[in-house]
Amino acid sequence: MIATGSLIAAALISGFVVYCLLCSREIALFALLNLFRHKRRSFSTLMAIVIGGVAIFSWGGFIHHAFWILKEQTVRMNVGHIQLYNPLWFQTSNKNLSLINDYQTLKAEIESHPDLAAYIATLSGQLEFTGIISHYENETSSYFSGVGIEPVPALKLGAFERMLSGSDLSRVRKEEMTLGNGLATTLNAHYADWLDLMVVNSRGGQGAISLKLRGIFSSGIKDYDDVAIKVPLVTAQRMMDTRGVSKVLILLKDDADLPLFRAKLQQFINEKNLPLTIRSWKEISLFYQQVESLLSGIYLFIQVMVAVIVIFMISNAMAMNIVERTREITTLRAIGLKPTHIIRLFLLEGIVIGVLGGAGSLLAGFALAGIVNLQGIAMPPSPGQTHGYTAFIKTDSVELWAVTFLLPVLTSALATILPSLRASRLNIADAFKFS
Repeated sequence: MIATGSLIAAALISGFVVYCLLCSREIALFALLNLFRHKRRSFSTLMAIVIGGVAIFSWGGFIHHAFWILKEQTVRMNVGHIQLYNPLWFQTSNKNLSLINDYQTLKAEIESHPDLAAYIATLSGQLEFTGIISHYENETSSYFSGVGIEPVPALKLGAFERMLSGSDLSRVRKEEMTLGNGLATTLNAHYADWLDLMVVNSRGGQGAISLKLRGIFSSGIKDYDDVAIKVPLVTAQRMMDTRGVSKVLILLKDDADLPLFRAKLQQFINEKNLPLTIRSWKEISLFYQQVESLLSGIYLFIQVMVAVIVIFMISNAMAMNIVERTREITTLRAIGLKPTHIIRLFLLEGIVIGVLGGAGSLLAGFALAGIVNLQGIAMPPSPGQTHGYTAFIKTDSVELWAVTFLLPVLTSALATILPSLRASRLNIADAFKFS
């Protein structure tokens, strides 16, 4: 609603400017020249607008990059853009009763569907399980939260995870596993050690297996790394005595296609009458939603503060102009100019300085972003994470350009309305006596 209102206001202002240029060229020229009559005042007003605009541009670019890096980190930490679940998954605590059965058939149908396959970069099933892991040589044991994955698709889906030692799961060897670095430290486990896993399988029985440690990874999320293990999907299915998976992850070639792909996937599910429900990466990422709400709230606050500053600066400058130009205004009225011409004159002055301020904000914002992006900003780890990152100011957002330019223009036009009305209502006889 706010964006729509801003676009409507911008369209009205643009129409007003075009009308003045076509039908009142003299007034438009006077408005431009009047800005140079009080150079110091116009310059200080313009600088206030530019500083506020640069703050909007810089913070907006910063949070756009933060959202992008957090989104990519979320999607490529074995989440994907789209996840398919059995509807019972969200209704029962016994996840073994809510698996997606016959995963291989479902995968083949999706990948062979022409309307779906064109959007998919990779598709993978995952089987989640929990249990006890032991390293008997060191007499250590710990609780774990494991996931069975397909090694080849996991190279894309888990691209943000870092291998600290060893390597990722093999596509050939099925008796190997990888551990989170926190769990490896707890078990005092190292590359090539043999570890024993014990689980309760999907039929309620006991499952146990010995696997060789192939690698130790870090996701940057401490709570996850303290309990995480990964094994090949076929090994997890054998251990859990099932052919199903807990969820199906889909990574798209272009995340901009997410709404369209989701609609087509839902149509496919309805046509096949499959017991599946769809979740997007954002719906299941509570941390991303919280960060987005926090940073967006701060950004809105900055926009409001800049708008208030611009309104007061422009209103004050215009009020002083009216006082100083009282005789000039009444002279114009006396020679036949209507009150609407006076309103038009002052509105154009405010709009012109807003346009100059918006353009200056963009130029200064790009210059500052270019300087900052040479080295980036070293950011500390986010809450609950162990890895920091280098932040940049993202400048390729059309929305950011529009906000940086339009906000000064809109607020300048708004701030000029009351002073221009006051100027148009001056009494000619009384104003000539003004000293």
